[in-house]
Amino acid sequence: MPQNIPLLDLSPLYQSSRDTTEFKQLLCQIDEALRTTGFLCIKGTPVSTEMVRDAQNTALAFFDQSIDEKTLVKAVKHANRGYTGLAELGLSYSMDADDLKKDRQSPPDLFERYRIGPVEQFGAAVMQPFANGAYAPNIWPEAPASFAPVMQDYYLRMNRLSQDLLELFALVLGLPEQWFADKVDRSMASLAINHYPAQLEPPLPGQLRAGPHTDYGTVTIVAPTAAPGGLQTRTKGGQWEDVQVEPGTFVVNIGDMMAQWTNDKWVSTVHRVVNPQLDSGLAGRRLSLVFFHQPNPDAVIDCIPTCITKEAPKKYDSVIAGEYISAKINRHFKSYLAA
Repeated sequence: MPQNIPLLDLSPLYQSSRDTTEFKQLLCQIDEALRTTGFLCIKGTPVSTEMVRDAQNTALAFFDQSIDEKTLVKAVKHANRGYTGLAELGLSYSMDADDLKKDRQSPPDLFERYRIGPVEQFGAAVMQPFANGAYAPNIWPEAPASFAPVMQDYYLRMNRLSQDLLELFALVLGLPEQWFADKVDRSMASLAINHYPAQLEPPLPGQLRAGPHTDYGTVTIVAPTAAPGGLQTRTKGGQWEDVQVEPGTFVVNIGDMMAQWTNDKWVSTVHRVVNPQLDSGLAGRRLSLVFFHQPNPDAVIDCIPTCITKEAPKKYDSVIAGEYISAKINRHFKSYLAA
């Protein structure tokens, strides 16, 4: 593993006692990683390798279908449910940093995506105000037949793992363990299944599998397949560094909202997915299960009190989580930017 992207064992979280040296070390390791790069890799979770592999294989079976079959469940314009075709999104289009604005002029990204929203029902009174956004109905393909049950199960497991991580985050920040609970108990999290086809022809100038971007919510958990052309993070010096992922582990990073929540104590780091070498051929095909955990759509995100000090005064006004996330996601689309 690169030295600044640690691989952390979460198993102390699931042991009966929290008063162990291993658990205290885990909290310190999380804090160090999120202060420096905002990235870490994790193992020792309750999510089995078999579950991840089953979800990946099911996703690949969907993407193996013809474009006509896939467009039967096509997402409508900026809707975040269903299928989005190859090179219809540009993740860098959401960036405002001066040194990355040029990426907003780059061709769209070389991936296709299937996006799934919350699979839980929170009650009509709760869901109705957000029925066209955060809690919009999911779209499910007819084939493969296992797609809906497998992805629903995976979504729920990732949502539970995200909540486990937030409990750790709360302890690291000097908060009660359940401090985040009432802010994420109706999470508008989404599962984005990103398929990066094998590249048998050169990409357009400046075109990547996924352009430079930050994530937007609380925490992202990624399960990638092992193939050339993978994740890179941007160092403080502006260099790009590969993130090598060991089999059976997840890549975790925080998003802009968590950075803002912590008053920038923790950092949301720019990252991208690069192209494989052309001689990789069919072996360059890659797929990532990307779980974007986000708060409740009506959650008020205000700087956490323990992150505000005389030396680090409050930097941000309060924001409503749903409004913040929607504005960011819409900017992925060229049609939105041109409107």
